[in-house]
Amino acid sequence: PPTQIPTGWWLGSYSSLAHGARHEGAAVDHDLRLPPPDTDAARPLHPASLPAADDILNFPRGSVPGECLHEVFERIDFEDPDSWPEVIHTALGNRPQSLPGGDATLPPKMITNMLRDVLNTALPGAATLAGLPRRRRLVELEFNLPTKRLSASRLATLMQQQGYPVPPLVFGSLEGYLRGFIDLVFEQGGRFYVLDWKSNHLGLDPADYGQQAMTQAMARNGYHLQYLLYMVAVHRYLQQRIPNYEYEQHVGGVLYLFVRGVRPDWRDAQGQPCGVYAHRPAQQTIEALSALMDSA
Repeated sequence: PPTQIPTGWWLGSYSSLAHGARHEGAAVDHDLRLPPPDTDAARPLHPASLPAADDILNFPRGSVPGECLHEVFERIDFEDPDSWPEVIHTALGNRPQSLPGGDATLPPKMITNMLRDVLNTALPGAATLAGLPRRRRLVELEFNLPTKRLSASRLATLMQQQGYPVPPLVFGSLEGYLRGFIDLVFEQGGRFYVLDWKSNHLGLDPADYGQQAMTQAMARNGYHLQYLLYMVAVHRYLQQRIPNYEYEQHVGGVLYLFVRGVRPDWRDAQGQPCGVYAHRPAQQTIEALSALMDSA
């Protein structure tokens, strides 16, 4: 018999690195790690005015409602609002949502209003999503990144060196593959963007979806690690498919949309769109993380 049996490789994901999740759904990670409804607000809810009954702010909270909203975004045609009702009906049929009072007409209205707001809000570095054709979108882009021996300590050190908050890393080391699904990769003006839909309920006021509140939510939930891994996958993907690819020329960055707060007329104190977290990691950061995953 062999004197030493090597450790078996395994299939990891962002959720397994940051949260210790070891199941097939962890790679999809559509708001699977959202906190319980009574604790997911950034601060106590004291709105200046209560939202309308059909406002998405009143939509149920938690992982199942989040999955429902993700299904809608995954399946709709951005350019064809007339096709949205069927998609919304199917998503609500797959994951029924109940509201206080039992008004079944409100969830479809909430989702429809949200879609109009989100898709017609101008995004930093890009136009609105409303006119984005299917041929310029990759929905639920799956990736499998080989890792020779990715350790939690080395990953934490790299993130600290690059100036990113480090979430609790509970995986020890990963030898195998890192798997994931990116909500949306799209191209506008020759630049490619990674977009993630977030259904987190941060509050009821525009300020609750301003840059400061979103920055806290990004750090609290470990989303920086998530998008850095996504960017490594997209960086490698574009390297293989675009002649004369250059990161600085072809990569637009990351957009995390906290969809409950994305509205064309909602702006924070700095004039930035509420609910839109935009960031473009440095090429050095993405290449350093890519090299770390290749190192033994």
